[in-house]
Amino acid sequence: MKKLFFLLSIVALATLELNWPPALKFFYCQPDLLLIFSLALVFYQDFKTALFFAVLSGLIKDVFIPQTLALNAICFGVFSYALYRLRRQISTDEPYVRWGIVFLVTLLTNIILGLQILATGVIISPVIFLRNLIITSVYTMLLSPLVFKFTKKISA
Repeated sequence: MKKLFFLLSIVALATLELNWPPALKFFYCQPDLLLIFSLALVFYQDFKTALFFAVLSGLIKDVFIPQTLALNAICFGVFSYALYRLRRQISTDEPYVRWGIVFLVTLLTNIILGLQILATGVIISPVIFLRNLIITSVYTMLLSPLVFKFTKKISA
């Protein structure tokens, strides 16, 4: 039953992420809710379930963003595994540690996606690239406690 709730949560978060209200966009940037959800599952579920839904979240995101060539699925899976390994080494009970982890993972994901877009030949201004990199990462970090609470509720 929990797995069905996780699947419905992924659909709901993907819909919300694709139809993010324009009034909540900050400098035309929006948070990466599916990435937060896939990271939160690592904290509240066993690793196999978290990895499966992380890759599924990445695939769903890749379906609606055709320029990334399944890069989100790979990134979500790799970062879920890395967080699982990191979680066994350090204490991640403090919210500030989780915020830092979400910020770093979002920053790395945006760097990888930005470099992939640049590799395809699309010319992006460095200012726009940095704006999307930093503001999206901070915005995602600031909304992460809400998604973490939501994930904790449906995991219990």
